[in-house]
Amino acid sequence: MKKIFVIIRREYLVRVRTRAFLLSTIASPILLLAFIVVPTLLIIRGGGDRQVIVLDQSGDPALFNLIQEKAKTAPQESDYATTGGPRPVETRFALTQTVVPPDKDIDELKRQYNSEVEKDSDKAYVVLRQGILDGVEPEYYGKNVSDFGIKDLERAINTAVIQRRLMLAGFDEEKVLKYMKQVEMKTFRVSASGESEQSGFQLFQVAFAMLFFIYVTVLAYGISVMRGVIEEKQSRIVEVIVSSVKPVQMMLAKLIGIGLVGLTQYVIWVLAAVLIAVSGAAFFATNGIALPNVPVSLLIYFVVFFVLGYFLYATLYAMVGAIVSSEEEAQHVQFPVMILIVVPMLLFGMVMRNPNSAMSIVLSLIPFFTPTLMMLRIAVINPPLWQIVLSMVLMVLTILGAVWVAARIYRVGILMYGKRPSLAELGRWLRYA
Repeated sequence: MKKIFVIIRREYLVRVRTRAFLLSTIASPILLLAFIVVPTLLIIRGGGDRQVIVLDQSGDPALFNLIQEKAKTAPQESDYATTGGPRPVETRFALTQTVVPPDKDIDELKRQYNSEVEKDSDKAYVVLRQGILDGVEPEYYGKNVSDFGIKDLERAINTAVIQRRLMLAGFDEEKVLKYMKQVEMKTFRVSASGESEQSGFQLFQVAFAMLFFIYVTVLAYGISVMRGVIEEKQSRIVEVIVSSVKPVQMMLAKLIGIGLVGLTQYVIWVLAAVLIAVSGAAFFATNGIALPNVPVSLLIYFVVFFVLGYFLYATLYAMVGAIVSSEEEAQHVQFPVMILIVVPMLLFGMVMRNPNSAMSIVLSLIPFFTPTLMMLRIAVINPPLWQIVLSMVLMVLTILGAVWVAARIYRVGILMYGKRPSLAELGRWLRYA
């Protein structure tokens, strides 16, 4: 047992004392924060003013002014408000009006503006044909039509047209403005502890952050186990080690030592997150930023599923390292293991939309998918306790089975060099007593 602790201590200290550990511990949260914050800041800053000419053939002198007014407030009244996401604060479109007489061919006028738009991608124009108030659709012409901000302009035109229809139909202007005021819906998450106001955008951020960290760390430390085994095989140091320690003991000590490195990293991240949340709550509140409510139980589940996920995939990677003799060979052999880690990330959207569906429940109970998908379901809806416990039990049983298989392959493969074994040879290794 003393020898096992020596290996665990060595595997742990060798990695914790490296600059790579320090950089990854600091850089990973910063990169994730940048991934979330930078797009938010870009949305808030907006894409700059876009010059839009409105070719107005509607015949309604009040329509353009109303569109212009609505365009200034469209970003604040858009879907960003109901999703809990960032609110753009700058006017996206600078509108100018060109009145087109009803007897003039507006399609002929379009050819002139098309040449201007072709030369300048920041220019665009909108066509309001005769009958716009009777159902004729507005038209937008620009070099770039993939800008999501066009939806804000569309919403402004739509709101203005509806308002003008009501007013021309004889409705009182004051009542029209009152009835057309946008309504924002608050979202409350109901749990056993009660209800709490929480937006879908905040929930997405928490779920994605946890999923991202589990995915990255399980993958990184699993590969670290594999590389450690390959390096020991290539340097032949393993031949010296197995003379005093059983191969299975060495494999388990390596798994535990490297796993403690990852656990140390998680503890640092959790403590940093708690410190930021406590000390920066007032600052964020004064700047209109609502921090998501993260229960302590969620952080505990986060650590538990990392540990279980790590041991499952690290065992598989240790098996891969024992089979191959170089990292070049490992690139091919580790592909099936990599697929098992990547697939849950591809299912993220489906489970996020309906975390309590039969498909989501079944997928989250598959041990290879559990660390990420069950963690996602816990972050979103907190499923029944029996499902969480069952997923943990299934993972533990799968880990024990993986360790049993890996131990038999490891004790033979750790001393094998040269040609990679075939499936038949692996079968013989498993039967080897």
